[in-house]
Amino acid sequence: MAGFVYRLQLLLEQKEEARKEAEREVTRRHERYQAEVQILEERCRQKVELVQRREQMRRNLFVTSGGAAGLSAVEIQRRTEYIKAVEVQIEDADQNIAAQRLIVEQRKAEVEEAKQLASEARRETEVLLKHRERQKERFLREEQAKEELALDEIGNVLYTTRRRQT
Repeated sequence: MAGFVYRLQLLLEQKEEARKEAEREVTRRHERYQAEVQILEERCRQKVELVQRREQMRRNLFVTSGGAAGLSAVEIQRRTEYIKAVEVQIEDADQNIAAQRLIVEQRKAEVEEAKQLASEARRETEVLLKHRERQKERFLREEQAKEELALDEIGNVLYTTRRRQT
């Protein structure tokens, strides 16, 4: 009795490799997405620090350090200019955050696309695996039928041989 040989085995192996590659791509894209999310979180933290620094500077705008009698107009002007510079940095941080959010959304879409492709690859592989199983069952049924036929033939030959001898 010959063993079962699946005629689409090469195609099945190719589909399996494609499925594995699609799953690796999902992992790679998810890692890139996580890296972009971390960058976004860092930029948000930086903005919060800038806002806190600006608020602290506003509170301390007219506060004198040490035992000084008062603040000069030049010192107040310097502090005001520094606050304005921090406000510009905050605006830049807002723009950076907005740009990073777009990148994060793109990466998220790429992850979803990769997941969909991986799902399709899994389905294609499952279809071929089911087909292989059905073909194997069919082969085994045919082999069993051939064996039963051969046994019936042997039984008939033995029966007729014994009948002739008697």
